[in-house]
Amino acid sequence: MLKEKKEKIIFIGVAVLSAILILCTALIGTKKFYPVEVEAHKTQILFLGDSNIAYDFEGKDIPELVYDRLGVTTYNGAIGGTSAAKINTENYFDDRGDMFCLYNITKVMESGDHNAVADYYGTGSQREKEAVGKVMMLTDLRLEEVDYIVLSYGLNDYTTGRPIYAEDPYAEYTYAGALRAAVERLQKLCPNAKIILSSITYCVFMEGGEVVMDGYERNWGGGTIEEYRDAMKLVSSEYENVYFMDNLEYLGIGRDNYEQYLRDEMHLNEAGREIYVDYLEETINGIEGEL
Repeated sequence: MLKEKKEKIIFIGVAVLSAILILCTALIGTKKFYPVEVEAHKTQILFLGDSNIAYDFEGKDIPELVYDRLGVTTYNGAIGGTSAAKINTENYFDDRGDMFCLYNITKVMESGDHNAVADYYGTGSQREKEAVGKVMMLTDLRLEEVDYIVLSYGLNDYTTGRPIYAEDPYAEYTYAGALRAAVERLQKLCPNAKIILSSITYCVFMEGGEVVMDGYERNWGGGTIEEYRDAMKLVSSEYENVYFMDNLEYLGIGRDNYEQYLRDEMHLNEAGREIYVDYLEETINGIEGEL
């Protein structure tokens, strides 16, 4: 009885903490999203993703680190708190939390019309204003000149329990369906670009300063982090010029060393971002070696 009660308390504590983490993900951020430098004939890399790409937390964000490391032009189009999949499906933009998901962002890029989100400029939170600015930047880009697109989504799909699959392989409310729709839109918009699907990263859930579960164990309704990783890998295998980064495998973050690479339960710290950039550099070098 005492064991059951203790387990119930731990479960509730983890759920409350995770809800707070999701909220914090939506609130933190910076306004840096335009390229550090644009020069003719430089490789151009566009990043779309969630908070692990969008924000610097402390130090430099991942697009800035890639600029420093590779000397390329980088565009940070990532928006914190976003998922790949849509939350609702009835309307084009259903609510503020859904407005900037990958599925919707690529629809705006396809139409070239940012008015659907620009209407929110000046009416929402600072995070929403910055997100609108990123969407406007994305509609202004010369997409045909982009060389690489990194899609880094999964943590928010996972923590909000987005379904991974459905009978319709393009169902926008599913993780795999949203990824497929985004890849196909981007391939039309950016015909010269190589697309890199960057998987979910390791996360833990704590209670009283102790890890009680990690992403391999906790299922928020859609699956474990391993299942979201496997779905992205599957989607990457279905298309030409689409490549996969297995961050769960390569980054090597786990229960025994997460404190070295995570700033909290799910966001990469400076060391974590450095090993991520190592992996991205290796991935791009491998792609260039194939050409």
